[in-house]
Amino acid sequence: MATAEQQMLIDDLDTTSEQCKAVLNCLKNDKNIEEFEQLVLDLQALITKRQNLLNVLIADDSFVQRDYLERQLELTLILEVKAKLVMNSLHAEIHLGKKNQRQVNVYKSIDSDR
Repeated sequence: MATAEQQMLIDDLDTTSEQCKAVLNCLKNDKNIEEFEQLVLDLQALITKRQNLLNVLIADDSFVQRDYLERQLELTLILEVKAKLVMNSLHAEIHLGKKNQRQVNVYKSIDSDR
């Protein structure tokens, strides 16, 4: 059974984890660059908060809910995969944007040679 302090940490950790999932879903669907940058900053803050909460729980020798910590490890791995998917998608879009810009420059160069 968790103490009152541990339960507060668990509740805060669960809330923070849900917020991480929500921000990752927004990042996956949002293509607005200004909002994207703010969402990334928000995600970084949430991940840091989540890690600190986990560190406090793990450091508490009286916290013995192994199944809860195993679920948190699974969630961490899921969040990592989602973050990598968002990062890869953004990388592909940036690469595509650069390719399109090169094509535009080629067309401008051809047009100016006429």
